[in-house]
Amino acid sequence: METIARAISFISSPYLTAPLFIMLAGYYYVQDPLEIVLYGSIAVGFTVLIPLLYTLHLRRTGRVDSIHIIDRRSRLGPLAITGGSSMLGLALLYAVGAPEEILHLAMLLFLLAATVLVATFFLKVSGHMAAWGAGTTIVVALYGSFLFPLFLFALPIAWSRLTLEKHTPFEVAAGFMYGIGTAAVITWLLGLW
Repeated sequence: METIARAISFISSPYLTAPLFIMLAGYYYVQDPLEIVLYGSIAVGFTVLIPLLYTLHLRRTGRVDSIHIIDRRSRLGPLAITGGSSMLGLALLYAVGAPEEILHLAMLLFLLAATVLVATFFLKVSGHMAAWGAGTTIVVALYGSFLFPLFLFALPIAWSRLTLEKHTPFEVAAGFMYGIGTAAVITWLLGLW
């Protein structure tokens, strides 16, 4: 069972699921393949790749326990890098003339990173669950309720995080609800919903 849990946990890592949701959300507004590649590369590069490379550096130098960063206090630096890097990505998207909707999506990514950083001062929520909840909320808000079953994929993700003893049931549930709630509010405030 642990092998299955590790596989699910790996596949559902925010480093893998976030790019999927970013590209799906971007495609909703921009169907031109070249523009999707350009804007998606910037968004994924600055929101996911740069923070991942920084976290891998911390892991190699022994400053964090894993790339999923189990210790709550150790998450603060990488989350701050994610927020700052997301803001740089937003600025670059603006500089290359990205459409307003893409800029709003980039703002959404920055605000999600910033709010998770603030929440981490108080609670260690599951990043896997928060990313899945937020990404699914955004995609369902954009494409419609027929994608609502995507929320059910949170069940095996939650099971994997609990089986591997990386989070408590409260941290898993809190991460999922936090992701959904934060994404819903920010999506609505930015007029994407």
